[in-house]
Amino acid sequence: MQTIPLRATANQSLFVVLGGQNCTIRLESREVGTGILQPGLVSLYAGLDVDDTTVFSGQICRNGVPLKRLDYLPFSGDLVFIDMTGDADPQWEGLGTRWRLLYLTPDEAEAYMQGTLNAGATA
Repeated sequence: MQTIPLRATANQSLFVVLGGQNCTIRLESREVGTGILQPGLVSLYAGLDVDDTTVFSGQICRNGVPLKRLDYLPFSGDLVFIDMTGDADPQWEGLGTRWRLLYLTPDEAEAYMQGTLNAGATA
């Protein structure tokens, strides 16, 4: 398990080697649900490229939900946001502190999905 260093900025892109894979991770905050009577809600979305191949793009980020939703995607392992102080979906203001982005190896990702790995306890 590896913690990916993030900044508390609304939009960012970073290069990191994960499990021997050259990865570019993009995070983007988007305002959704705007209306006259209700202020817009901001959600965080992620994209991942390995070398020159897009693995996923525009994937909504949810607390504790792995970002690689399909096993056949060309990325070994998985990425997951963990809320270190509660159970809320990630917001850019707390990236790197309250919300941490973790890389899970394939074995760790399988254990996490089976409920035998507590990523929040080791992050």
